[in-house]
Amino acid sequence: MIDILLYSRMKFKKYIISLLLILALSACATLPPLQEMSNARQTIAAAKEMSPDAIESKEIQEAERLLSRAERRMEVNLYESARQDALRAQKEAIDFIEWAISETVNERKD
Repeated sequence: MIDILLYSRMKFKKYIISLLLILALSACATLPPLQEMSNARQTIAAAKEMSPDAIESKEIQEAERLLSRAERRMEVNLYESARQDALRAQKEAIDFIEWAISETVNERKD
């Protein structure tokens, strides 16, 4: 009888430990993408400082749209979707910066 109780207690302990581990890991995966949002904002700001054409650029407009959508998604705890939007926004801004740099280099060659 004692063996059965010890076995069930050990099994219950393993179950609780597994459950706590799963909860801890899922909490890590669902943190708000604060750093990604900050990176996207800074990259967009850098693009705007770099070129007066940035405001009219389709890449910067798309980056701002994605960043805005990411902010709305964060408000309703859709953190993974918000993270993806923030990363895409940063990529759009980087694409514009790369284009602006290549234009500057080409102008200096001419």
